[in-house]
Amino acid sequence: MKNLFIIGCLFQLINCVSIGVEGGSVKCFFLDGYDGQIVKVPYVVTGINEENVFVELFEIITENDIQYNKTLESQEGKREGQLKHLVKGSKEIYLCFQSNDSYYKIFSFDIDISGVDKNFADKNQMDETEGSLKQVLSKMHKVYRNQHFQIDRENYHEKLMESTENQVKWCALCKIVVLMSVCLIQIYMLTNFFKDKSFGPSV
Repeated sequence: MKNLFIIGCLFQLINCVSIGVEGGSVKCFFLDGYDGQIVKVPYVVTGINEENVFVELFEIITENDIQYNKTLESQEGKREGQLKHLVKGSKEIYLCFQSNDSYYKIFSFDIDISGVDKNFADKNQMDETEGSLKQVLSKMHKVYRNQHFQIDRENYHEKLMESTENQVKWCALCKIVVLMSVCLIQIYMLTNFFKDKSFGPSV
């Protein structure tokens, strides 16, 4: 069976896209169509046996609890072409690309919907973009400040560790000197004490 891969997209935001389709498989998209709109889909196929493809626009019809696909526009056996359809009523329209053989193919296509300007952003979009950029800039400043704070704290800790290490070394050295001095003084005092004493028999 054919693997139907349906991806919901907002085609109003798409200029030109490319998708890859495995041999013998189908990839589909859907978009919201509104009454009176004209949907145009120019496409170009690349790969082996480029003409061995099928491109279709269809809608899903439900009658008596049974669903089936109603073809709106389709082309077969063309390396490049264009589908064009006038939308009647509000509905979901599906766009499918199919490779009719076992070879992988790439479909490059554009979605052109009348009444939708894809090339220029309106004021609301610009305001939203500006707000998003300000938020990103604010977050970048926070990250920058946090990084500098971390670096300063690490430098402070490194200096504190070096200072503590030096203090420990000097303290240990002073203790060793004091202990050696005490030992030498004790040895000297004991030596003089025994030298002045006579332990022979008294006459």
